[in-house]
Amino acid sequence: MNSSEKQTCFCVGEEKVLKSLLILASRNSGHGSNITYVDECGRVTNLSVCPERIVSLSPSNTEILFAVGAGDKVVGVTDYCNYPTELEARIEADEIVRVGGYWNPLVETIVDLKPDLVLVSTAQCTLKTNNCKTNCSRRCELTVKVANRLRSLGLNVLILAPHSMNDVLDDILLVGMATGNSAEAINLVENLRQRIDAVVTNSNLASNRPKVYFEVWNNPYISVNSGTWIGNLINLAGGTNIFGDAVSEWPVIRSEDIIQRDPDIMVFPVIPGVPRFWGSFEAVKKRLGWENITAVRDGRLYEVPRDFISRPGPRLVEALELLEKMINPSS
Repeated sequence: MNSSEKQTCFCVGEEKVLKSLLILASRNSGHGSNITYVDECGRVTNLSVCPERIVSLSPSNTEILFAVGAGDKVVGVTDYCNYPTELEARIEADEIVRVGGYWNPLVETIVDLKPDLVLVSTAQCTLKTNNCKTNCSRRCELTVKVANRLRSLGLNVLILAPHSMNDVLDDILLVGMATGNSAEAINLVENLRQRIDAVVTNSNLASNRPKVYFEVWNNPYISVNSGTWIGNLINLAGGTNIFGDAVSEWPVIRSEDIIQRDPDIMVFPVIPGVPRFWGSFEAVKKRLGWENITAVRDGRLYEVPRDFISRPGPRLVEALELLEKMINPSS
């Protein structure tokens, strides 16, 4: 490296001092800079220039890219990417290509797009259980395998693997820096942080913390522990996640476990225009033994847009604000 070059290393998930490094590097790095990123899976990516052709392999990454002002650089997205609203028009205009599914994108199509950066997302758990090894329904390793294959083909890849709201804010800053949109990312994070702080302030004023059950799936029953962004949202909104102490981040549970833990509130994801996998609130109330659950007796069953709460991007704060109203309706 000659004297005119600068090299900065940013590691996702490290101490907050590195966030200052991120901001400093984003402001000072220019022509001749070499930025080295170490993502949450420990992979190293070097970028000597800001990318101009980006492929996003998850809806949350796509939303982050557009939110920080890098949407004009996006050339490929998954079949599940549907936000922001301008995305569809750009796909119809052949400015952006769909590259397949979240778990199984079309590698040849991605390579043909000649991207200088690919953003991958994974829900990879930090702790493996026997169920993960034998009966994992989330297939969290698949996207990491896709990332490794793309790297083997010479593409620059960044993996985002958030587990909390703070992780999501870090990822927004990272994407802003990687795309040359640091100022926009910093402003966005500051705005989101103000909204998060307002929710936390209100929740801290509540007299109690209701027990909350969030249903990821119902066959088998799957929920979340405190090590996921959804579990983190429940806590920030003033609730107590009934499966917060589960070993697995996405625990497979039994109906009896839910009945025994007796939640005060139940939350179910919903996609507009798509049949609810859990049926209806009336169907939930008729599940065997659930009539005595406090949430059922008190009628505290709620819906939250799945795209808000299941995508670790900027709209996660909207899910947080909705959860606060469910958990503390008088706040």
